[in-house]
Amino acid sequence: MRTLALCAIGALCIGAEPVSDERAKEALARFQVAFKAPGVEAKQAAVYTLHDVPHDLVLKELDKLLRNRDAGIRNVAALAMGGQRHDAKKAGDLLMKAYRKERQAEEVVASVFEAMAELDYTGYWPDVKGALKDERNVVVVSALDLLGTTADWRAFPDLVELYREIMPRRVNWTTGAVVLPDGTDQEAKAQWEAKYGVGGSKEKAKAKAKANSFDLRNFSPQIRACVKRITGKDFENAFDLEEWWCENYIEVARKIAEFEGKDPDSVVPRAKLERAKLKAKVEEERRKLDEELAEGK
Repeated sequence: MRTLALCAIGALCIGAEPVSDERAKEALARFQVAFKAPGVEAKQAAVYTLHDVPHDLVLKELDKLLRNRDAGIRNVAALAMGGQRHDAKKAGDLLMKAYRKERQAEEVVASVFEAMAELDYTGYWPDVKGALKDERNVVVVSALDLLGTTADWRAFPDLVELYREIMPRRVNWTTGAVVLPDGTDQEAKAQWEAKYGVGGSKEKAKAKAKANSFDLRNFSPQIRACVKRITGKDFENAFDLEEWWCENYIEVARKIAEFEGKDPDSVVPRAKLERAKLKAKVEEERRKLDEELAEGK
């Protein structure tokens, strides 16, 4: 469990400039004294004080702490590394090194991802691609938050696949009807409301509630939020996302190339061919689902 209430890294605003050598040495001296206190929580609190002291000396100390034998210390050291924005690439690379060693320690991995997000470090790809398939929810949720924070288009194809796994393929509901052979409009309305509920169909409400709770691994809100932060669009189900991808496939390919430091125009010819295949695949899947719905499956 991540018990440190003081580790609310989003509440702090750390600049990119390092502190003075004198201030860094003073902070490290205070840390060394506090770190000798008994109890893991006291040591964790001491480690986190280094978050607000961006400096090469502090970065070096945190790197050592990332290799501490106690996972609780490593956990907070990872969070504190997020404050080393004066050299975000080096800090991120050290976190990446820690991630590759810490894959079994889910709380440390989650802290590593939080720190990377704070640093706006993007050197985690493609390693984080594997984290999206992790069986531990905390790892997946942390990875989604990282990808959403950095608006990483490189992850988009994998996020589509995750959407297919987590989100409903399609939400299908109806409002229902009542029949009154000789009734007035008011009587019909009263009958409809009695059967389906004032303000909308009970069946619709049930279907919508089911869609909202369709959460096999308990992170459908996070995958939906992540995709929205990257695309600027909110997709209720997997088909809507796939259709949008078909329509915007070339532009998405360009954004991925740009994120990778490539010439966006160079990917257009291939993207056009891939778009045609994807569109055919999505249309075939849609046709099959329509048939299943028509048969009441």
